[in-house]
Amino acid sequence: MKVFFLFFFLISFSLYSQERARIKDNIEIRKSQKKDAEKNILKLKEAFLLIRINLREKEIAYYESFHNNKGADKVRKKQQKQNTQILKAFQENFDFCKAYFFSMADSRKLFEGKIDSVKFYDFDMNLVNPYGLISNNYFIAEFGSVESDTTFFYKGKTPNPQNQQNPEGYSYFGDEKFSLPALVIRNRDFIQLRDPFPYYAAYNPGGNINKRYSNSISKLNLRLKKYYAKVRINLEETHTE
Repeated sequence: MKVFFLFFFLISFSLYSQERARIKDNIEIRKSQKKDAEKNILKLKEAFLLIRINLREKEIAYYESFHNNKGADKVRKKQQKQNTQILKAFQENFDFCKAYFFSMADSRKLFEGKIDSVKFYDFDMNLVNPYGLISNNYFIAEFGSVESDTTFFYKGKTPNPQNQQNPEGYSYFGDEKFSLPALVIRNRDFIQLRDPFPYYAAYNPGGNINKRYSNSISKLNLRLKKYYAKVRINLEETHTE
């Protein structure tokens, strides 16, 4: 009987140690993400937000290669209408930082750092040359979907050896927002930012055409401002201590 209790004690202690280790790892990950988020919000405020839009150049060029100007014009006008809505929505609802636009077709050039080869546009789709982009001081945004968060955090439930399906009581989260249609912010390597940075705002692709983009942009703009103010206050309090 003593051997049984000793064995049970060792199993319980081992599970408890594993739980403590996972909780510690979780805390360290949280701290690291918090620091990254704070750095990014301060950087974005002084940087550029480059919004990726689809100009459908390849599809238009395909129609034109077969001298199908009617088909090319149809695609062009439909996409211009959508892009005009996006540009107008940003112009009216986003003022956290400077914003410019670039074509989805130039994504690889931007990813490879060939900034001089990328065409940038203002709110009226006029070509511009934003000063300071050469320093890679920018973030990227687009209307798409929130990607699955590849970091899964341990919630720390109490281990229960009697639970045969989940004997150690582990519980993870981080994947709830997968595939959610949203306006998403990425870093200059096109990697989606993560909590606690306000990196996305959901939108309804089939919603009211006049509010489809503006509501999402307005929400994201407000969240960025609130988080920025919070970080600045925390920094000021730290410096005065």
